[in-house]
Amino acid sequence: RELAAGPDPAQIAGILDGADALIAKALSLVATILDVDELEDGILRASPSQVELAPMVQAARVNSRADSELRELTFELDMAPGLTVAVDRDLMTRVLENLVDNAVRYAPRRGRVAVAARTEDDVLELTVGNDGPPVPVAEREAIFGRYHQVEARRASARANRGLGLYFCRLAVEAHGGTIRVEPRGPLCA
Repeated sequence: RELAAGPDPAQIAGILDGADALIAKALSLVATILDVDELEDGILRASPSQVELAPMVQAARVNSRADSELRELTFELDMAPGLTVAVDRDLMTRVLENLVDNAVRYAPRRGRVAVAARTEDDVLELTVGNDGPPVPVAEREAIFGRYHQVEARRASARANRGLGLYFCRLAVEAHGGTIRVEPRGPLCA
């Protein structure tokens, strides 16, 4: 009589990692919903400190890993090793999570997602993109509005509530910055 083999520890670890990522996404979504009003009212403000950017990008990448793997995406990162910037760690981590999640969600199957960062005169320029279809010109400003969704994406079963990019705009503005959509970044041509 043959005994059935026990569960594969690597498979269990993968499932637990995926569950952990989904829980982190859910908590981030709840925090976004709660923080939007406080950011609008100026109650929640950025509290910048010097932080290394790469671990924040890595966290965003891990949170989108399941979708990235399912869609067979390539992830490209272009930033100086050890790049540190003065940002609010929590707010900027959530901005990165939202931007990377959107880039992954709308990248074509077997496509690319790219993140690039550089600083000049203590100003951070962060680019997140993919090689999917560009956002229509008419929607490039509106995409960062509350509850806005690109019309073609509204019908998608994966459509969200339209708060993620609005949160990003508010969080970036709380840092004194701006956010915009461009047709293609240098890594996503």
